[in-house]
Amino acid sequence: MSRLTVLSVLFPSLILIVLTACSGNRRTACDNLVYKEEGLTRTEFLPCAAEMIVTMDKLDAHMDAVLKGNKRAEARAQYDELAELIKKAGGRNLVERWQDESLTRLNVRIWNAYTSYKGALFYPNDVDANAARRSKEEARAIYESLR
Repeated sequence: MSRLTVLSVLFPSLILIVLTACSGNRRTACDNLVYKEEGLTRTEFLPCAAEMIVTMDKLDAHMDAVLKGNKRAEARAQYDELAELIKKAGGRNLVERWQDESLTRLNVRIWNAYTSYKGALFYPNDVDANAARRSKEEARAIYESLR
């Protein structure tokens, strides 16, 4: 079998693998959460919150460079990942009052960090970047107290 024949046979499979890997459909702890009027339970939500905090840590690693005018693409990719996790977790429902007040406080800190990161990426500035970091660390402290 010639190289050209082998490539023509393998090419469609290779394209499918690449498209699947790049499609952003990776499994997360925020998948399949079913939002309820009273919010989620700690058992349901804390793994998702942990993944959001880890993603914010990755985003934070790029923020100093962003403030200097560099690495915006890398930071934007991490922000998009955080946005996808938040969307999977209920989006704006995160800032609704949940039955578990501690989860409500956690969610507000996550949301505050998310919106502050957006401001810092849109118009790089210390105020939004520092607010994002502060809210992220407050979210981490609440999360740690609930584990």
